[in-house]
Amino acid sequence: MANTNDPSKQPRVFLWTVVVLIAVYVGVRFGIPWLSVLVGASQTPAPVPAFVRGIYMMCALAGAYVYLSSDEQRWEFFLGPIVRLFHFEPGAARRHQLVVLAVVPLLSGWVAWQRAMPRTRTPAVIRVPHPAMPDQYSALDNPLRALPEEQLRVAEREGTVLYQKNCRPCHGTKVDGNGPLARGLRLQPIDFTDPGTIATVVEAYNLWRIHEGGPGLPGIATPWNSAMPGWKDELDDDAIWRIITAEYRIAGTEPRQPEEIEH
Repeated sequence: MANTNDPSKQPRVFLWTVVVLIAVYVGVRFGIPWLSVLVGASQTPAPVPAFVRGIYMMCALAGAYVYLSSDEQRWEFFLGPIVRLFHFEPGAARRHQLVVLAVVPLLSGWVAWQRAMPRTRTPAVIRVPHPAMPDQYSALDNPLRALPEEQLRVAEREGTVLYQKNCRPCHGTKVDGNGPLARGLRLQPIDFTDPGTIATVVEAYNLWRIHEGGPGLPGIATPWNSAMPGWKDELDDDAIWRIITAEYRIAGTEPRQPEEIEH
């Protein structure tokens, strides 16, 4: 008969329990979504909501507990590694115990922080992407576009300096909305490299938005609004036009051209 007091001779009940629980989670997290693709029910993996994964895992834990506790010896085999982990013998070097006891609280704290840390999320509310700009801006054009090519490039470089000084903290060096202050805002700054943003509006629209900021948005833009302040009291129009020109160059896109109305 095997010596059940010797840990090396005991069945690896604890190990297999952990393996089964991990397999259940992987199956629910990745297997079920891709199963919908394999059976042809969907072209993309079907998402499994977090609460559904939680229900599956609760059922798996309950089933494991019932199975393990239904036999006294099996239950002892399962608890054996846990008891040995927390059992300190005088004079014994148990470095692995100290490592585990240090890693578990750190890992728990990291998981708790990931769940509690503030995140930037867009509201699940339909909004008007580009509210109509006031009439006084409709007839405005960027005067820098009429400059010779060499002068335009100089204006773009000057605009880049102004952008980095005034706009980079929120909109980022690459105008992608990932500036160092962006994570502290309720709403993520707009990614200008997205073809659905500044590439879809005329340059006068950007002048209006920079002039007025969030406080100048109409009520139809609610609940998104904007955290951007109005810059009309800080920057003159020439500086703002230079910033706008630089933004398009950095984003690698072109502004929308106004439609010509035929008479």
